Amino acid sequence: MKKSPVKTVYIMLIGCLLWSCQQQSDPIRLATYTYATNDRIDNMKLLAQELELTLQQKVDRKSYPDVRSFIKAIKSNEVDIALINTLGYLRLASDNAHMIPIANLRVKEDAIDNYKTVILTTNDNITDFAMIGAQAKDLRMMFVKEGSTSGNLIPRLFLSSIGISSPETQFKEVQYGGNHTSTFEKLLQGKTDMCAIGSNEYFQQLQSDSTLKETVNLLWISDEIPLGPVLINKNLSVVDQEAISALILNLHLKNPAALEAVKAGWSEAKQAVKFQSITDEYYDSFREVNGNRTRFTEILKQFED
Repeated sequence: MKKSPVKTVYIMLIGCLLWSCQQQSDPIRLATYTYATNDRIDNMKLLAQELELTLQQKVDRKSYPDVRSFIKAIKSNEVDIALINTLGYLRLASDNAHMIPIANLRVKEDAIDNYKTVILTTNDNITDFAMIGAQAKDLRMMFVKEGSTSGNLIPRLFLSSIGISSPETQFKEVQYGGNHTSTFEKLLQGKTDMCAIGSNEYFQQLQSDSTLKETVNLLWISDEIPLGPVLINKNLSVVDQEAISALILNLHLKNPAALEAVKAGWSEAKQAVKFQSITDEYYDSFREVNGNRTRFTEILKQFED
């Protein structure tokens, strides 16, 4: 029996409506990565609630074990909205098919030492960074971890700008300390000659024990490091993309508590006041450090999967 054209069209319309409803019922996937013991799930709770009200759609929160697995998930199109650190985004940007950077946290104008890298030593024979290159073959160097911006990327860019383009071959030894606190402690314990950590950790240690100035020499401190971006998936509708962007950029007005909760999950965000609109070009400054060109592309490649 032949179906009538009207019945066929009716069935197709019903199918399209059901598909549309299914698409709308799929939750928005808000994700980040775990740092140390904080998975940051709670830090995203109020933001997720605001997103649900704005989009009229369920929002699922997820935290990946580390930056590397987070990037894999993004590349596998498992994430709709991502809160990622600077190094993570720079690694992703070289092969980014799904996400658009829309904003990052803006630090207040008078902020002092908000998010910087420091290179430290307990070796009395090294008094400034100009001496590092000459003695590198006899020095043990410690970074924080592969996925750290202030504890790995920035110091490697700086070292490349003074002629140390391959720390693993030019230093006597290269290690990772695990996190900023343990890396600093290992420097004090004599397990390394130099270390690179976030400035927040260093200044907190000095506040706790001012005598550390007598044993720890500050060799270099970086400029302020741009904070990592909020990314949204290109596959979301234009309407949703615009709604998410507007919510993020006005979060300090619409829901200050949600902004504070997000900030609390990232130590480098403590002096931020709001989200600001950015594009990929915002991160171009990483190609030059300390007034010299760096081997930016080559350094990033070391940490690709």
